[in-house]
Amino acid sequence: MTLVDFLSDPKHFVARERLLHTKATLDMKLAAAHCGVQLQVTEPEIDNLGHDFIASVSFDQVYLQNKATLSKANVERWEIHTRFLEASFKDRDLAPVVHGLPVGGMEGAFGGFLLHEVSTEAAALGELKVSYWYFDIIFANAVRTGLWKSNTFSPQQAESLLVDIAKADRGGRVKIRKAFMLPITSPNAILNLRLHLPRPSNWNSLGLSLIHI
Repeated sequence: MTLVDFLSDPKHFVARERLLHTKATLDMKLAAAHCGVQLQVTEPEIDNLGHDFIASVSFDQVYLQNKATLSKANVERWEIHTRFLEASFKDRDLAPVVHGLPVGGMEGAFGGFLLHEVSTEAAALGELKVSYWYFDIIFANAVRTGLWKSNTFSPQQAESLLVDIAKADRGGRVKIRKAFMLPITSPNAILNLRLHLPRPSNWNSLGLSLIHI
């Protein structure tokens, strides 16, 4: 069996996700180590809240959801729980406000969505080559306000998406297009965006963080 056969077979999808998760967390832990800090990765005991793992440095943490696909599958959108994306109660002051409506601030996880896209061509040659895409409401708001420019995600689309998330019912879902995600060179970028490594920062430094990923 070739690597591409293994990764394409539905009976191996759980194993595929674990393989990619292990690769990503190893990269993140090594990047944190180069910054002189310990990155802890934990997983939920009960998997019913939408996140697959929590990455934390000291008392700072971010909830993350994994999704995996092969490039040949041409999947263009993913469905995500809106409560997972919304700002949490403790981070309610950081919630984007659109048309006077905060995006969360009650029961949200303030989570991030990480897409692992495996190159079918590389897998056919026995190599594991992964491209990464990331989404959270901080990025969407950066696009909405013009802090970050995207050729595939307009400020108007970002605003509409944030409104959909804010207005969704408890337990609602929203479909996020791949075109609306941020391409990142490595999961290490999440350390820059959400855990402020390699240097201390604040949410207003998002533009600088994006430049360096």
